[in-house]
Amino acid sequence: MGGKIKMKKKTLMSFGIFGVMAILGMSMVFAYQGDSSVQGPNYSEERHESMQNAFEGLDYDAWVTLMTEDGRHPKIVDVITEENFDDFVEARNDGTLKEFKGSLGLGLGQMKHGNGEALGKGQGKGQQNFCKGSK
Repeated sequence: MGGKIKMKKKTLMSFGIFGVMAILGMSMVFAYQGDSSVQGPNYSEERHESMQNAFEGLDYDAWVTLMTEDGRHPKIVDVITEENFDDFVEARNDGTLKEFKGSLGLGLGQMKHGNGEALGKGQGKGQQNFCKGSK
């Protein structure tokens, strides 16, 4: 009988440890999504400086190049166009980026549906995984 209790304790402990590890792992993955104060996995000082230069110079092509390097293609690259890049940078600088992205149908790492007026399509569906230095 004592063996069964030990086995149950070991099994429960194993599930508990696995659960804690899963929660910690997920929280680390989602920690930076949508939060520009948390550095993403692709952050480097050089990339950050290049990104800052693209924003300061309103250089859309440089921004796209940085966002799509290493084969990445985040949804935001499809939604931020050369025509609305200046507005994107302005919203980033004046603290209204969340609202601006929302107007384009971009959420914060989860599916969000907007009205699409900014896109002129009337659908405005999209997913967003953008923050400084992230995929």
